[in-house]
Amino acid sequence: MIHQPHPKRPVAPVVAVLLAAFAVPAVAAEIPDSPDGTVRFVMEQLADRHPEVLWQALPPTYQKDISELTHTFAAKMDPEVWSSAFALGSRTAALLRDKKDIILASSYADMAGDERDNLASGWDAGVGFLDSFFSSDVSRLDALETIDWGNYLATTGRDLMNLAAERSKASGKDAFDEEITKKLEQAEIELVSRDGDSATVKVSAPDEDPEDIELTRVEGRWVPSDMADDWDANVAEAKQKLAALSDEEIEQSSMQTMMFIGMLDGVVAQLETVETSEEFEQAIQGILGPFLEGMASEVEEGFEEAGEADDAGTGATDG
Repeated sequence: MIHQPHPKRPVAPVVAVLLAAFAVPAVAAEIPDSPDGTVRFVMEQLADRHPEVLWQALPPTYQKDISELTHTFAAKMDPEVWSSAFALGSRTAALLRDKKDIILASSYADMAGDERDNLASGWDAGVGFLDSFFSSDVSRLDALETIDWGNYLATTGRDLMNLAAERSKASGKDAFDEEITKKLEQAEIELVSRDGDSATVKVSAPDEDPEDIELTRVEGRWVPSDMADDWDANVAEAKQKLAALSDEEIEQSSMQTMMFIGMLDGVVAQLETVETSEEFEQAIQGILGPFLEGMASEVEEGFEEAGEADDAGTGATDG
């Protein structure tokens, strides 16, 4: 049965998969007034897994622009497409959780080579990450239409950071701690220069070359100069694109997206029935077989066409 899209609510490209929600108190941010103090404070809070500081460090106008764009975007979304996309994500997470042993015992897991043990040890935390995202408040359009990004980052954002850190630690290498947490904690911040509302700050992180960051003061907040220079134009362009969406484009996008979701849903449904690693491998081969055959056929046709072109060129030269 072909889905009949809502006539006046568009489908989002996959912006859906950017956000999520939970419940941890937000850090009481007192953003320093100095450029180097701002950078240092933001890095300290991120190291302590408080991503909401990224929102709190934005100028009020920037926060307003982002909120308005999000609310407008959500109001134009096709509710069925949105809910179907998140339902598929949740179903996929459940599949990965329920069929964990079967998948890890298959030859496909062996393809990970030396990383197989890391894949297995971080599996549960990775599935938890997906579960948290796809069951979060942004899976509901009514929540997205009124979302408070500061609170969202303080809850879901922090939750997702914790899950990412947990998965990294379980893998044995703990790249999250080595490459993110420790570098944020140990980075040295130096004010190179300041001239009114413009400043340059040098950031020196362990095992990395020092980097100069150009900052501009906007409404009492220090932000990267590139962001400040392009902000108004980028926001205006985003608003224009949302306003220009026609009903015809919306309907076509909705239909195509629902067909794609339906195809993926069928794949997940098939994999949910497997009981052994052998059945899992057979199912994957059955799913990928037609796709791989199609690719092989296209490649073969390409070689044949190239050969015919070479022959024609040779004939012309000989003539």
